Amino acid sequence: MKRAIGIFLIAQAVLTYLTIKMIYTPFIVRVLDRNTRVMTVSYSFPLTYWLICIALGIMLIVGTYLVFAKEKKQIFN
Repeated sequence: MKRAIGIFLIAQAVLTYLTIKMIYTPFIVRVLDRNTRVMTVSYSFPLTYWLICIALGIMLIVGTYLVFAKEKKQIFN
């Protein structure tokens, strides 16, 4: 049972990450230096993107633990 829940959590984390990666587009900031005529482009994701990634990382770790956790044997007297 633990293994099935772990596999579900891993699959959900990976598929949600791929979906979120396609939905969120980064903010693009372009700065042009007028003297050197060099343009600097920087990309920034919103805070919710990083919070979702952290939550998915935790789900991935918990799922991996559940997949590889040993079953405890119960002894009935």
